[in-house]
Amino acid sequence: MFAYTPYVLPFIFSAGILIYLCIYSFHLRKQIEVAREFSLLTFTMTIWTICYALELVSVSLDDKVFWDTLKYLGSASVPVIWFVFSLHYTNNQKWFTSPVRWFLTAYVFMTIAVVFTNPLHHWYWTEITLLDGFPETQAKHGFYFWVYAVGTYILIFGSVIIYVVHYIRTPAFFRRQAVLMVLGGFLPVAVRIPEDFLGLDLIPKLDNIVVFLLVSAILFFIAIFRFNALEILPIAHDLIVRNINSGILVLNPTGHVVEINPYARSLIGSESDAAIGKPLDVVLKDWPKLDYFPQLTQQLEQEVSLTRNLGTLHFLIQISPIRDKRDVSIGHVIMFVDITERKYAEMELERLARTDMLTGVTNRRHFFELAESQFGVAQRYDRELTIMMLDVDHFKSTNDHYGHLAGDLVLQFVAQECQSHMRTTDIFARYGGEEFICLLPEQTEKGAVELAERIRQMLELAEVNYEAQRLKVTASFGLAFIQKESGLTLERLIDRADQALYQSKREGRNRITVWQPALSENS
Repeated sequence: MFAYTPYVLPFIFSAGILIYLCIYSFHLRKQIEVAREFSLLTFTMTIWTICYALELVSVSLDDKVFWDTLKYLGSASVPVIWFVFSLHYTNNQKWFTSPVRWFLTAYVFMTIAVVFTNPLHHWYWTEITLLDGFPETQAKHGFYFWVYAVGTYILIFGSVIIYVVHYIRTPAFFRRQAVLMVLGGFLPVAVRIPEDFLGLDLIPKLDNIVVFLLVSAILFFIAIFRFNALEILPIAHDLIVRNINSGILVLNPTGHVVEINPYARSLIGSESDAAIGKPLDVVLKDWPKLDYFPQLTQQLEQEVSLTRNLGTLHFLIQISPIRDKRDVSIGHVIMFVDITERKYAEMELERLARTDMLTGVTNRRHFFELAESQFGVAQRYDRELTIMMLDVDHFKSTNDHYGHLAGDLVLQFVAQECQSHMRTTDIFARYGGEEFICLLPEQTEKGAVELAERIRQMLELAEVNYEAQRLKVTASFGLAFIQKESGLTLERLIDRADQALYQSKREGRNRITVWQPALSENS
């Protein structure tokens, strides 16, 4: 039997908001992880509210006790689910370990079991009565009621602490969310404290907690639909630090490590286990020295290379001061960004820019960059230096008769064989077309001629295989040696080697000519 009472009106309104929030968050559960927990939270709050409303409109004591008992399906679960939701909402899932999960589940089922079996042992209520003018039952409590109360307070206050830390760490927009969410969870319990500990009942004829569930529902509604509390969530600082693909070290004002993320630990190695509290130079003892000092006030960047078993790693190191609200430096953060792939890509681009694509040897532009330096050193310190030029004989005929692919194979063969006879200090390059050039630093005239002759003979005796054809290859050579004369430039020395080369071609090819002044006169 039910009888209308105006006391039930706010709970009907509260149940309506909670049902709407439950349905709304339930539809978001697949896109937003925390929506699942919030949907479950509002569902259990709805059970609590509806059962309490039915208790108020019930006439007999037995009916009121029935609904009062049934409401614990919600009220026993709400503090636990609120605590779990708080952990997920603030990205502190790491605390929701398997032991914690089992303990909280056991706590909920134990509370429900004690309440539903109360007539057998009276652990929760020792006496339940109905007073005139009071729509709810009046009860005297057993020991387990205080177990339930203490557990509820611990869970709710724990959630409040979680949200306070969350509030401090997040930007202003998320702080407004946090305030609304923490008030929504804390107010119903807060208004019950005076009754439980001081005997002061703020709303004598109703359950203070259930009354303020209406306030919670309104605050949740504002947080979700005004500030998108379920859809726009902050990403916790610790998650960023833990998952970012860069190393992070945080130093205190004296330069000691106070925080290190997993990626940095993997870079540092076994020493990282004891890194906290140690000076930076001790933690990074196997690394190149960083441009860090505790008084650093500006952000610095530097590149360092680290040799590991798998090769050389390249890092961009960013060192930035950390400042408090008063703009006072309270430490530094060092970020290690792996730029190995980028570095190798840059090196490859540089290599391609200075390499002849067909033959793989130095190209003409890069040859002049290197040769200018060597020529300057030879002039300054009166050292020997030779320019050797060679030209593949009858190359046009090879192209015309066999095709350009055959010509490419000939050029690649000549470049490879010539380079195999060079010293590491020699600068060998493709000069253009079928011409090659080589700068021989600190090479005597006799040694240069002997080198040219070895290469000439090797080419003369060799054959290039192309589609069952054996192509004969010869080359003409021109050499020019640095002279003690004013006004001599690298370009002029190369021109002399070029004159000697063409003298070899005029005299029948496959020979070596050393530049003499008479060649310039003949030219």
